[in-house]
Amino acid sequence: MTATACTSAEDCPAGQRCEVVQGVCQAPCVQPVDCAPGVDPRVASLLYVCRQGDCLRQCLNDQLCGAGFICEAGTCARAGCTTQADCPSGQYCTSATAGRCLEYQTCESTAECGPNTECRAFTSGTCPPGFDCATKICQELPRCLVDTNCSATAYCRDSHCQPSAACMDSTECASGFTCVASRCVPSGCRGHSDCASGEACTDGACRPAPPAANIVSIALSPRTATLVVGDTVQLSLVAFTLDGASFPLAQGSFSALDASGSPSSAVTVSSSGLVTAVSAGTVRVQARPVGAAVSAQETSLTVLPVLESGRRLVVVDAASRRPLAGVEVLGCDAPPASGPCPAPVAVTTDATGVALFPGFTGATASFSAASGELRADGFPRYDRVSVVSTSARDVLLPLEENPVHGAAGFTAGISFNEVHSSGELSVGFSVLSAGDPTTVDLTNLFGETFLVPLPGLTQRIPAPGSLVAYASLGLAGNTELKSRSYGLGQAGRRTAVAFAGKLPLAQATSLRPTDLLAYSGAMDYALQAFTSITHLPYAPDATDLDGDGLCSDTTRCQGSEDLPDYSRFTGLTHRPRREQLRRTEVVIPNLPSGLDTAVVAAVELSPEAGLMPLGLASQTAGAAQPDGTRPVPPVLLRSGAPYGGAEASTPGVWIFATSSTSGASVSGSIIRAPSLPTRASMPGFLPLPTASYTPASRTLTPSPASWSALAGRGVGLARVTLTGAQGRHVVFFALEASGGAIRVPDAPAGATADPAGQTGVALEVTALRLSSGLSAEGLLDAPGVNLLQLPGVLDAYSRSRPQ
Repeated sequence: MTATACTSAEDCPAGQRCEVVQGVCQAPCVQPVDCAPGVDPRVASLLYVCRQGDCLRQCLNDQLCGAGFICEAGTCARAGCTTQADCPSGQYCTSATAGRCLEYQTCESTAECGPNTECRAFTSGTCPPGFDCATKICQELPRCLVDTNCSATAYCRDSHCQPSAACMDSTECASGFTCVASRCVPSGCRGHSDCASGEACTDGACRPAPPAANIVSIALSPRTATLVVGDTVQLSLVAFTLDGASFPLAQGSFSALDASGSPSSAVTVSSSGLVTAVSAGTVRVQARPVGAAVSAQETSLTVLPVLESGRRLVVVDAASRRPLAGVEVLGCDAPPASGPCPAPVAVTTDATGVALFPGFTGATASFSAASGELRADGFPRYDRVSVVSTSARDVLLPLEENPVHGAAGFTAGISFNEVHSSGELSVGFSVLSAGDPTTVDLTNLFGETFLVPLPGLTQRIPAPGSLVAYASLGLAGNTELKSRSYGLGQAGRRTAVAFAGKLPLAQATSLRPTDLLAYSGAMDYALQAFTSITHLPYAPDATDLDGDGLCSDTTRCQGSEDLPDYSRFTGLTHRPRREQLRRTEVVIPNLPSGLDTAVVAAVELSPEAGLMPLGLASQTAGAAQPDGTRPVPPVLLRSGAPYGGAEASTPGVWIFATSSTSGASVSGSIIRAPSLPTRASMPGFLPLPTASYTPASRTLTPSPASWSALAGRGVGLARVTLTGAQGRHVVFFALEASGGAIRVPDAPAGATADPAGQTGVALEVTALRLSSGLSAEGLLDAPGVNLLQLPGVLDAYSRSRPQ
């Protein structure tokens, strides 16, 4: 005889409780393992929660509870009804199998309903049991995370699909709306060009400049620059008011001072901040808003005389942009096509970062720069950098920090208290702007891989270092999955951007496993401009920070390892609370052969901060075509509006193609516009460069077919990176369609051995296509646009690491 299943404690013997999902009477529980005897305790803690002696089955949605049960506050409960007659007056039953009684409001129009609801009758097949299906009631709009979760005539906001209208262009949309991806969506300014004279587009709206009396602080950019007489540089001045609002000022009060604080005539500065170099010298330019009683900010300028004869090499720190003194430079006049330089000339840079070669008269020259400065760990502080057979007479070379056994980055806490979304899963991440976007891939954009524990289990899952995550699984309080963002980036004065949101666990379980980055559009964002990011040597992992079982504590770890020195990185606190209200339809070209994923970003481009992602999405490509390329559907990209000083920049769209299994190969492009476009049709990706390298002869041998294809697509500059055991050697040269062999210049002694001559050196090749009218020689030249302004003049690039 089969016992009758219990429905409550009244059906059980005295002192026992009813576990309602199984209908089983059992003794009161003390811990979850008591609810499932004989089951692995880790599994039991996922299945059950013990609350006041009752065993409650945990759930994410109704489906996990089974017929006749619903998921309420994370645990399964018996359904409250099967028809409307089971519910109090003014309520209806949602289902005949696992229903709950809900209040309803009759209506005649949506105007009578609250936010995120609309007035409508139930459609055929969805009418609740026992309800008059002809009755119109206020019903919740369909839930969503991103616009593509909605119909073609709706968009996603406040986690609901908002009804809208189809359109062909913005003239068909109501006031305050614009046409994006054939649907009318809320609009706002998307760049300063959208605003009237005297206004600026800041925080998504056109605003007038604040009164001088309301300004409490300012920020000035750039803080350091090297100019040649006749050069100009535009200074950007941003004002901040007491309420934290910012505004890019079109005018200011500027003064030029020499080292003693006396007025200097070495430069002139207009009221708009345009600096013109007049004579050689070191100059400080002070800036403040007109009429505002705030402390002045200062920019340091090094002005070099016009080069009259010979050649000159200027060496600067790529992060700080300050001149580097004491750098060894080896120059070769009229270098041979192959073999070593017959008469190398060694010069050391002076206090202005200059190495002069007055006797060089050849049509081309090669240079190689190496700093003798060491880091605390004994590795060289800087990359070696060379330029091969350039016709540029006045070359500027920025030295990047050596990434071997070292990194730049940040740690950040992310608050979820002010985000607009709600749910049991809290997820956020933070990224940095990039001074050189060509080096960015999924790994360094989102940080190294951390192994994160799952609640109640011993196994860990891989997660990006920049991720922050908490989960509420029906237990008391939140379960910490990863409490802090550990990010990587490039040293310098950067902008840090964070995205964060909450998500119902029921929705989280239904997300597609691919293209998850697209769901970041449902998050709120925050940014911090003018953030100083430093580069540090790796340090021993003392606590197994990344969860991989390796650390310097031999009592708890099986082996040790070094990690980026997160404990000394810049610490940030983000409070995301602004919605990503901008939308852009991005049309993506076919991905090159071997690449399967496209990453898309709405960006702001700054001469100092570089490329700032203010909205991100990803898209997996379709099946390979006969030519090996893979098609990608368009992306409807959500992004945030710049504020906090980041609005003193140029809007654009950045896209790069990569492999989901390896970041070795990347092809990307950037478009810029006075305002962020509503539709961006991205140019075709560049093919990947291929070449081989022979350390013994210091010779790079390009693939002629590859070089010819790249030259045919407008690529004029190539960069080769040779990475050894302790450092890197970076080489720039003009890309020629013929693809002839390139000899890496002989290098000065430097701090350690030159990687270019080491067996086993790792090769990376990058092709760069510059903006129309700018040649490779023009970018290598110190006057005008140079390598420090790369993000502002880079149109496309591709990068590979040949085996």
